[in-house]
Amino acid sequence: MARTFSIHSDHIASFLGTAFLNADRVVIVSPWVSDITVQFPETDQLSHRELQLSEAVRSFDVDVWFIVDPEQDDHNRLRRSALLPRVSDVAHIRAVENLHAKAIVTDQVLYQGSANVTYRGLNVNIELCDIRENEHGSAKDFLEERLQIQF
Repeated sequence: MARTFSIHSDHIASFLGTAFLNADRVVIVSPWVSDITVQFPETDQLSHRELQLSEAVRSFDVDVWFIVDPEQDDHNRLRRSALLPRVSDVAHIRAVENLHAKAIVTDQVLYQGSANVTYRGLNVNIELCDIRENEHGSAKDFLEERLQIQF
């Protein structure tokens, strides 16, 4: 049985920072994504404990994937401040029709819950958020087996 614990959505930014420091691959599954502030634990790898998600994607040697809903392109790609155009040259972006799932997946652990990876999802809305071991042992297997997303 997987160990799991609940967190408040404002701690997802810290979970994401820890993932960037420790994982080989980070997959962000969210219909809507924004250039949120990622919070990092104290480390000698960084001079600042906060980076924008677009900066984090560029700063770490991590294979980053964004799985998004193509119906949300007005937010994800077309806004002047949209995240995806800022990272499209260094991250993989995959559009999945009718995506409603929200997760941040690494080979070891994952967040799953109701919060989109946006400012409102992480800082304003009341959301359900669980962190758990990735029993599948890989981000790819989790996406394929649990979400039927071919990776």
